[in-house]
Amino acid sequence: MQLNGQLKKAREQAGWTQKDIAARSGIAHSAISRYESGKAGVTTATLETLADSLGVTLIAVPGRINAAADVAQFIRAQLADGDTATAFRALIQFSDDLRAGDSFRIALSLAVEPDPTGDPHFDAAIAGLAELRLRELGLESPAWVTAEGRYAPIAEESLGYRWYQRHYDDTDPILIEHGVILPRETLASV
Repeated sequence: MQLNGQLKKAREQAGWTQKDIAARSGIAHSAISRYESGKAGVTTATLETLADSLGVTLIAVPGRINAAADVAQFIRAQLADGDTATAFRALIQFSDDLRAGDSFRIALSLAVEPDPTGDPHFDAAIAGLAELRLRELGLESPAWVTAEGRYAPIAEESLGYRWYQRHYDDTDPILIEHGVILPRETLASV
């Protein structure tokens, strides 16, 4: 997610309008609108002021794990183009990223709730993979991971594939609970 998208998402999750943040930060409402729309760049000092107003801390993290919100946005675009195979590969890459990351980077990548992908099984898979990895690390899941829209009914055909009993048997119970058949052998990095 781009910086402008992160600013907007943080503000919306706090339940505030641009005018609310302008009043709290002393930054003009019109400037905040331009930052959020990507029509203007933001300096580090201004970003720190906005972050303080939102009650969030800015950090720089070396290394990269694609945030769940970015993965969901990418998958949504692929599904809209009818490219389920690329959407599925992005889901597998997300799983690989979660497995390779340390607990701090993983928690950071899952901090912002992803928007729906347009497919309940992909939404459930993103949440299920997040919950699976966080449980392995002994970390608590953010509320969005177990929210109502993050579960789907089990289906023989989902995520662009037809699944059989052997796939179901090789799927972690956390994923099954989310309504996703995604075998361990499929998730194994090559």
